[in-house]
Amino acid sequence: MGFFRIPPPRSAPASPPRWSPLLRGLPVYAGLAPLALILWSFLPARLLSNELQPIKYSIRILCYDPLIIYIVGFLSLEERKVLASIGQFQRSMTTIDGVVSTINPFRTSSTAFLPPNNTVVERITARASEFQGYSSRSKHEMLQLTRYETGQVFKPHVDPLVDDPRGPRNRFTTIFAIVEATCTECGTQFPNLRFDWAQEHPSWCEYVYCDKETLTIKAIPGNAVLWKSWDSSGRLDLGTLHAGLPPEKGTKIGLNIWTDA
Repeated sequence: MGFFRIPPPRSAPASPPRWSPLLRGLPVYAGLAPLALILWSFLPARLLSNELQPIKYSIRILCYDPLIIYIVGFLSLEERKVLASIGQFQRSMTTIDGVVSTINPFRTSSTAFLPPNNTVVERITARASEFQGYSSRSKHEMLQLTRYETGQVFKPHVDPLVDDPRGPRNRFTTIFAIVEATCTECGTQFPNLRFDWAQEHPSWCEYVYCDKETLTIKAIPGNAVLWKSWDSSGRLDLGTLHAGLPPEKGTKIGLNIWTDA
């Protein structure tokens, strides 16, 4: 008997697998996935505002004197959608020699102050506070959108308003973030700052115009730049004189975050 191997009993033929109704419909659901993604992209931004994901940004010190810090990824795509949808733009006001005017070739862009109780606005204000060492929320002005259409400009200026009849605002720092940019040659230029980019790391050319000696920062959606408008002796730093260049084509929307001392 030891020389004969007894074959195992034959098992019954395997029955075909029984798929649950959910699994049977899986190919159909998979086929609808592209359509679902398209529909999601058209959802109103306000419906996305409560499901914002944490973001991670990185920084590069662009200049030490005056202090200018470049921030990559300061605003998320979802945040930018919300900001663009809630801005009620009006012609920008300009203060020159203590006179406030909305009609001045010095500044032809439009602006919109944002409601401070908006979830996204609160979130961005908190991020700006954290970035600056947890600056007091009471020191932050209302966030302001600024929009440039083709040919619109904001000529060289500094942000502190020391002679504004509505009340002085020292604006110790500015964070300027790009919400939208469908334009060309529409950067932010600092006419008093010069760089020889041939002597700098070529990675900078991703963020600035390396073919320009005058510091000109590209308008890249989601990225931002921070600068300190006052020097260590408490005087206005004219190195922070800057201009919003006129788009040759398209539109640029930026976000101003001003923090008082």
